[in-house]
Amino acid sequence: MKDIKAAGAAKAPLPGAIYALFAVRLVVSAGSFVGPFLAMMLTIKLGYDEAGAGTFMAVVSLLSAGGLALGGKLGDSFGRAGVLRTLQAATALVFASCGLLGFTALTPFAIALAMATLAGSWPVINALVADYAPADRRKEAFSLLYWGNNIGFSIGPLIAGFLFDRAPRALFFGNALALLVAAAVVSFFVRGAKPTELAEPARPIGNEGAVAAGGAEPVKASVWKVMAANPILTLYALSAVLAAFVYNQHTFALPVFLKDVFGPTAGPEAYGLAMSANGLTVVALTAFVTFASKRMAALAAVALGSTFYALGFGAYFWASTVPLVLAMTVVWTIGEILGATNGNAFIAERSPPAYRSRINSLVSLCYIAGNTVSPLAAGPLMRSLGSAAIWPLIAGLSLLSAAVTYGIHRLDLKAARRR
Repeated sequence: MKDIKAAGAAKAPLPGAIYALFAVRLVVSAGSFVGPFLAMMLTIKLGYDEAGAGTFMAVVSLLSAGGLALGGKLGDSFGRAGVLRTLQAATALVFASCGLLGFTALTPFAIALAMATLAGSWPVINALVADYAPADRRKEAFSLLYWGNNIGFSIGPLIAGFLFDRAPRALFFGNALALLVAAAVVSFFVRGAKPTELAEPARPIGNEGAVAAGGAEPVKASVWKVMAANPILTLYALSAVLAAFVYNQHTFALPVFLKDVFGPTAGPEAYGLAMSANGLTVVALTAFVTFASKRMAALAAVALGSTFYALGFGAYFWASTVPLVLAMTVVWTIGEILGATNGNAFIAERSPPAYRSRINSLVSLCYIAGNTVSPLAAGPLMRSLGSAAIWPLIAGLSLLSAAVTYGIHRLDLKAARRR
C-alpha cells in the first residue's frame, strides 16, 4: 500500500508557480526581438564593422555580468518574486525608450543597459524553480521551463526577422510589451517567500556549519566558502566559460556568417528561420531527449551535448543553402537541450537554498566570461579570414569542452566512492 501511495504521489502535478514561471519564460522568449538580432542591428542599422560589433557585444556581456551579480544578491536578500517582476518591468521601460529613440548613437548603450537588467532576472528564475519544485522533480521542472522558453523562441525570431527591415522600432516595443506581460504573470501567480523561509532539509557546507532547516544562513559561511566546499560545482562553473564561448557563436558568428552568405536583406531572414528552427527543435525533441538521457549522470549528459555542438557548429563551414543551415541548427540544438536541462538540475542539486540565486549568478558569470571573449575573438578572425573560418575552430573547442566536462564527471564519481 505504501508503494502504491508513493507511485500516486509521483504523478501529482508540479506546483502552480512552476507553470506560471513556464508561462513567463514562454512570453519573454516570444518577445525576445532585440537580443538575438543585436549583432545585425550593430552591423546593418548602426554601421559597426565585425570587429567593432564584437567589441561592443563584449561590453554588453560585461554589463550583463554586473546585472547577474546584482540579481543574484537581490534574489537571496529579498522576496525572489518581487525582485523578478521589478527587473522585468525596468527592462521593459528601457526597451520602450529605445523604441522612442530609434537607431541613434545612444541606442546601443540603452540596449546594453536593458540587457544587463534582463540578465539579473535569470538567476532569480532558476532559484524560484529550485524553491518550488520537489527535489526529485527538478530536472522535470527545468525541462518544462526550457521547453516553454523555446516555444516562445521558435516564434519570436521569426517575427523579428520579418520586422527587422519593415518596422525596426517595433522590435523594441514588442520586447517591452512581452516583459510587462511577464511581470504581471509573476505578480499574480508567483508568491515567492524569502530564501530564509524556504523548507529544505539541512545539508552540510564544509567545515563552516550547516544550513538549518528552512534554508537559514549557515554560520559564518559566505557564498565563496560554499563554492570552495563544493569543488565539483566550482570546476563545473569554470568549465562553463569554454562551453559559453562555443554556444555564444549562434548570437554573433552565425548572424554575421549568414549575412555574408545570403546578403544584408536575406541574411536576417535566414537567421530568423535558423533561430525558429532552434526553438521548434526544442519544442519537438525536449521530452524525447530528456527521456533518452534520464539515466545518464547530469555531467555526462552535458559532455554529450558539447559533442553535438561540435557536429552542428562545425558543419556550418559547408552550409551554403538555407536547408543546410537549418539542418545543422537542429544538430547543435540537441546539444543545447542536453546541456540546459542537465546543467540547471546539477546546479540545483548542489546549491543550498539560501544561496541559490547567488550560485546561479556565479555560474552564469562564468557563462558571461565566455560570452565576452567569444565575439572579441571571433570578430577579428572573421574579418581577416572570412566568416566561414570560425567554424572549424568552434568544432575543436566543442570537443575540448566535452572532454573537460566528462573529466569533471569522472572526478565526481571518484569523490562519491570515497564518501
